[in-house]
Amino acid sequence: MPAEAPPLASDRAQIVNPVSLAAVIAAALAIFLFAPHFFSLTNLANLLRQVALTGIVACGMTVVLLGGGFDLSVGGTAALAGVIAIQIAPHTLAGAIVVPILVGGMDGVLNGFLVTRFAINPLIVTLGTRYLLYALANLATSGFIQINRRPAFVLRGAAPSIIFLGLAAVLYFVVKYTTWGARVYAVGSNDRAAAFSGISTYRVRIQTYILCGACAGLGGVVLAMRSGAAAPDAGSGYELDAIAAAVVGGVSMFGGAGDLRNTVAGVLLLGLLSNVLVLARQPYEMQRIVTGAAIVIAVGVDRYRRREAR
Repeated sequence: MPAEAPPLASDRAQIVNPVSLAAVIAAALAIFLFAPHFFSLTNLANLLRQVALTGIVACGMTVVLLGGGFDLSVGGTAALAGVIAIQIAPHTLAGAIVVPILVGGMDGVLNGFLVTRFAINPLIVTLGTRYLLYALANLATSGFIQINRRPAFVLRGAAPSIIFLGLAAVLYFVVKYTTWGARVYAVGSNDRAAAFSGISTYRVRIQTYILCGACAGLGGVVLAMRSGAAAPDAGSGYELDAIAAAVVGGVSMFGGAGDLRNTVAGVLLLGLLSNVLVLARQPYEMQRIVTGAAIVIAVGVDRYRRREAR
C-alpha cells in the first residue's frame, strides 16, 4: 500500500497561496490594460513552451525544498548538461540524453554529501558547485556556443511542455503517495524528530539533491534540443526562476510543506506575469524585479503563517 505524506505536511499544501492569488488578480488587470491580445492561440502556445524549461528544473527544486534543502547550482548543471548533450549527440542519441542527466545526478551527490556529512550551509555549497559547473562548461566549449549537428536531436512544438507536465505528474505521485515521499516531508518538517523515528535523514536529503540535479540535467538537454545549440552560460537565471516558481506557488522555503501542484501553479503564474510584461513592452530588468519581489513576499508570508501556526 502506498504511504501518504504526514498530515502536517499535506494539510499545509495548497494549490495556490494567497500571494499567488493576489498576483493572478494583478496579472489579469495588467492583461486587460496592456495586452488585450494575450489570449490568442499563438501567444498561449508560446507561453507553455517558455515555461517548460523552468518547470522541469523547478520540479527537482521542489523536492529539495520539501526536504529542507536548497540548491543554487541547477543553472550550472543545466548549462553543462546542454553542452555535453550537444557534443555527444553526433555519436549516440541515447547517450546525449542519459549522460547529461547522470552528470546532473552526480552533482546532486556532491551537493548532498557536502551538506549532510560536513554540515555546510547548502547556500554556500551549491553556490560553490554552481561556479564549478559553469567553469567546466566553459572549459568544454572554450567559451563558444556549441551548435547541434544531429538533425534527429531536436524537440519541436509542444514536446517540452509535455515533458514538464509529465515529470510534474510523476513526481507528484512519488512525493505524495509513497513511503519515500513521506520521509521527505518528515525530514523537511523536523529532521531531529525524523531521525528519532528511524529515518536516515542523511540518505533522504542526499537523494533529494540527486533528484534535483537529474531534473536540472534533463532541463539542460531539453533546452539544447529545443534551441539547437548550447552555450556555457545557458542556465544562468534558472536558479532564481525555479526557486521563485516553487515558493510563489506555495512550497515552503523552510521545508515540509507544499507539493508539485504548487510548483506547476507557480511556474504558470510567473510565466503569465513575464509574458504580460513582454507584451506591455517592459524591459527585461522589470521581469527580474517582479520575480525577486515575488520571492521576498512569498517567503515573508510563509514565515508569518508558520509563526502564527506555532
